[in-house]
Amino acid sequence: MDRGREAVAAAEAHAFDGTSAAERMTRDQAHELVDAVVGGAWWRSAGPSVVVTVPRRSARSSSARSAPTARSARGSDAVEVRLTDEQLSVSTVAHELAHALAGVDHGHDGLYRSAYVDVVSVVAGADARAALADAFARFGLDVASRRWPAPWLAEGDDFVVIP
Repeated sequence: MDRGREAVAAAEAHAFDGTSAAERMTRDQAHELVDAVVGGAWWRSAGPSVVVTVPRRSARSSSARSAPTARSARGSDAVEVRLTDEQLSVSTVAHELAHALAGVDHGHDGLYRSAYVDVVSVVAGADARAALADAFARFGLDVASRRWPAPWLAEGDDFVVIP
């Protein structure tokens, strides 16, 4: 049982409900967002390969699972992210990519929450990152130290570190 799931869901609702991160997007937009993140230099230095699929019709929530038949460039298992039509949003994409970054075996623990904050900073910016970090603190959820490089975005000949 994943004991942190309900608490993380409550923190997500607190941080993102009524914001652009919670707005519905098309499947094409969701795939483009995933491709932009995992194709970026930061993710390539930090995360596994990700394969996005459509779950079976009866699935009620999106998920991330190890995909042992596919290998990432770093030699670890790739991660399969399944996005349901009902949950296509920036926050869901970030949520599932955080599972991939932390490792799907971490559930919704402190390392997962650290990954979630970092992925949100890349996909939604500093304000969304701060909102999520503040919500985790408000709900008494610890955020562990990251085990990957701090997030950054490449912009032309320069780079920007996202706090």
